[in-house]
Amino acid sequence: MMLSSDANATPHLECLPTRRTCPFNPPEEYRFIRQECPVVRVKTPRGDFAWLVTRHQDVKKALSDKRLSSDPRSAGFPTYISGEVPPPPGFFLQLDAPDHTRLRKAVTEEFLNAHVEKLKPQMTAIIQRQLDELLSMQPPVDFVKAFAIPASAKIICELLGTPVEDHPFVQSRTDTVLDRSSPPELAEQAAIELMGYFDRIVTEKERAPGDDLLGRLIHKAQQAHQPSHEEIVGLAALLLLSAYDTMALAMGLGVVTLLNNPAQLQAFLADIDLGNDLVYELVRYLTINHAGLPRAALEDTEIGGQQIKAGEGVLIMLSSANRDEEIFEQPDVFNLHRREKTQLGFGHGIHKCLGMHFARAELTIAFHAIFTRIPSLAIAVPQETLTYRDEMVLYGLKALPVSWQPA
Repeated sequence: MMLSSDANATPHLECLPTRRTCPFNPPEEYRFIRQECPVVRVKTPRGDFAWLVTRHQDVKKALSDKRLSSDPRSAGFPTYISGEVPPPPGFFLQLDAPDHTRLRKAVTEEFLNAHVEKLKPQMTAIIQRQLDELLSMQPPVDFVKAFAIPASAKIICELLGTPVEDHPFVQSRTDTVLDRSSPPELAEQAAIELMGYFDRIVTEKERAPGDDLLGRLIHKAQQAHQPSHEEIVGLAALLLLSAYDTMALAMGLGVVTLLNNPAQLQAFLADIDLGNDLVYELVRYLTINHAGLPRAALEDTEIGGQQIKAGEGVLIMLSSANRDEEIFEQPDVFNLHRREKTQLGFGHGIHKCLGMHFARAELTIAFHAIFTRIPSLAIAVPQETLTYRDEMVLYGLKALPVSWQPA
């Protein structure tokens, strides 16, 4: 791979690496970049330049650096989606402190491990019902469409108290926003429609808050006069969109990974207490976010020996950090029993995934149920014919045809 240089002799890449030679490994260029120029300028799909951060130690440092802003309104922010889609109030994933801290705190209790433990029976019931539906179909069946998407959508919708029947609308608009090839006007219109939908949902629930996450949040807000209506709308959007898409993608990719590693699958099925280790390694190995986490420097800073000026953009590559050979032994191998517990797939710092315990519980229950009830589950087509979401911010399978032997 060749690096170009600008007039100031600064090495840079002409484009962000996206082509995978193996669908379960990040682009090969990242290995070269980590070794030769771990913080390098890259031209984003929108034609701007940003600093690409690829090594584990540098990624971890960048995620903790308060001088790097998550707010797309910050100067130099390297937006990688199509169109101009400003963050709605309450969408704390794209906010800095103190607003980030205040809004995250408003829902943190709902995602603590102790509360997630209470949700496991609901998760289990939903997953078992969805498996009933899957098994009522004549194989081959698309696992993504018939199980992964509806199961993950039903779980988060039940938690939030939103109508699961609206999921096709939400998914189609979300896919348009997160598809980097979408025409700008379509991405912007889809974002407007999404936020209009969540505004209507919150308005309805404000009239009669129920015993669900949004109902409890609204009840507290009515007493404390914050978060505002607009912020609750943004929170609802963030929680729903963050949960169902990533979980569905992880289920699809996870099934293929486990089928390709039968000894490790059997070890997990024999001991469900390995669930946390399984999910931890899947999150490292798969790293659903393959477009990078965008940041903008608010002040001059330094990462990996590279000076970054205020107003310059940064792309933090979790997928590269999770394959860093300086940290992980045989990083391209899926290993349920891996000793190194330093993966960054859930992020790090103040933006570390709020739903980490929720994700571990849901995926552990799902994989154990799937392979316990369908031990003969198999991919119904040659794996080289499977298609993937290379153009999307979040990586995964477009479809996964599966078959099984009737009981």
